Formats: sequence, C-alpha cells, structure tokens
Amino acid sequence: MIHLIRASHANEYELQNYSPIAKKHKIQVITSHHPLTKTSIPQIQLWSPTDLPNFPYRRQIFNRLFGGEQWLIGLNNIVKYGDIIHTAETYTPYTHQAVELKKRGVIKKLICTCWETIPNNNEKLARLRHWKQEAYQYVDLFHTPTQRAKQALITEGVPSSKIKVIPYGVDLSRFTPGYKGSTLTKRKPLVLTLARRVPEKGLSIFAQLQKDFADRADFRWVSDAPYEQVPQLLCHADIFLLASSPTPTWEEQYGMVLVEAMATGLPIITTSCGAIPEIVGDTALLAPPNDYASIATHLNHLLTIPPLAPTLSHAAQKRAKTRYDRDKIASKLINLYY
Repeated sequence: MIHLIRASHANEYELQNYSPIAKKHKIQVITSHHPLTKTSIPQIQLWSPTDLPNFPYRRQIFNRLFGGEQWLIGLNNIVKYGDIIHTAETYTPYTHQAVELKKRGVIKKLICTCWETIPNNNEKLARLRHWKQEAYQYVDLFHTPTQRAKQALITEGVPSSKIKVIPYGVDLSRFTPGYKGSTLTKRKPLVLTLARRVPEKGLSIFAQLQKDFADRADFRWVSDAPYEQVPQLLCHADIFLLASSPTPTWEEQYGMVLVEAMATGLPIITTSCGAIPEIVGDTALLAPPNDYASIATHLNHLLTIPPLAPTLSHAAQKRAKTRYDRDKIASKLINLYY
C-alpha cells in the first residue's frame, strides 16, 4: 500500500496528479478530519490537532510545545509492514512520524515532496532543525515540483542523486481553453486574480490597477471558491493577474493557479517571485515584484495591442499541454515508488 500523508494539507490541486495511478495501484491519502479540499483519491481521516476549534495563538502554542499542529493520531495503526509512505516537507510533524516508522523498519520506502524554495527556511525551532536533518538521512527519495526547490535541498546538504524533479499539472479535461481574447478590444475585459487575500499576493497592486483602469477593465479577486468552480471562473475571465511579492520567509513555491490559467488559455500578467518564471516560461508577461509601473504597462499593452493577447493565449495552451498534463505527469510519479 502507498500512503500519501498530507494531514490537513491534503488538497485536490496537488493530488489530482495521482488520481490516474490510484486507479491501478493501491494508493490512499491519510488526512485530518478537515483537509483543505475534497480529494478524488480515497481518504483515511485521522484526528489531528488541526481539527480543534480555533483559539488565540493556537498555531504558535503547538509550534512551541510540539513542533506544529500537523500530527496524525493513530497513524502507526494504519501503516503496515512493507508499506510505502509519501509525505511532504521535511519539517512537518507527519513527516517526522513517517521518519520514525522508517527508523523502526516498518515501511519499505519513504518519499518526501518538498515545495520549499528558500534554503534553511522553517528552522526557527531546534526541534524542526533536528527533524529536517533526520529526514535528510532517512528519506529514500525527495521529489520536488521545481528546479528551484531542488536547489534549496541541495543547499541544505541533500545529494542531487536523491532528488527527482517532476512538476505538477492539472486535469486538462476540466481546464479547457475558454479564452475570449478576440473580443478584448470590443468590450470591457475582466481581469481575474484567484489567490488568498493577503498582501504578498499583490493586494495593493490589484487595488491600484482597479482604480487606474476602471474605465477600461473590470477586476475581480476570488479567494474562497471551491476547487470545482475554478475552471468556470477562469473561463469567464479575459486576463489573469497574480502580482506576488516575496517576504523574508515566503515566496511563490509554484503557483498552481498559473498552470490552471495557462491550460484555460488566459494571457497572464505576473511577477518574477520565487518559482513563477520557471512555471510560466515565456508564456506570460513578467514584472519585478512590487513594480506597479511594469505591471500597469503590461496590462495597457494587453488592452491596446490586439495581437498580443491571442499570442500569449496560444503559447500558454501549448505549454500546458506539453508540460502540465496530469495524465502524463502521473506516469512519471509512479516511478517514485518502484
């Protein structure tokens, strides 16, 4: 049995990539009782501190006392001798639990997906630094969705030979081209952002664009749509905007919504924050983070240069088909286990 352990981090954005192989191999997801989204792969739900009602400083308290909230109570009773565990990030409590099972010889193979692109991040507590060092020793194979994340692991001392880079994609039967760019100059287009409503996702730039381009475009920011509604939201947009900017402890590790926008054929305006340039390649208009003038210029060009939007749309669709088809990616992911 292959166990994808994600606790409350479990989500369909990532796990849709395993659905094609879950039908042929014994794969299940082990989650908390409140995962981020429903998943198409069968779940086993275990109790986790993340299932507790929220209270002030809950996360900080668990971080200080126990190294975090993402523990899975009863995991040892689910995993059997000879199973394979696939966890995520080297500093999470559930990865630590998996490492302990590997140290005891219970599991046959331990894989860890690492999204983190900032070397030596998440090491504020000595316990987490120790967990990361143990993971480097006992994880058999690291999977990263980007070359940037691979380089972060190498900087932390993981041999390149233990790291496999496989990007994540989307179900192209759901995210299909719906771009209406041929009419961009004939009506008021919709500029869409799908992201958490936090400053690092470009809130201030979005607000300023909304003010400065009010007579030429409509703007919509969606932060809480169920995943099954995302394809429809993208199909009703004309331009996708993600104006991310880094913080001392965060940068865009991937930007799955950019893959979804590419598959839908939307022209994209975004920034060179974290792994974004690696994800979009030459299919998007890139600006430096926090550079409002560059982003506004890109938007003005899309609104005033008729050939630009359809050119970006075709390039985005092509990149999605060749690089981010989850069915093709699944055939590579299965090689992590055997």
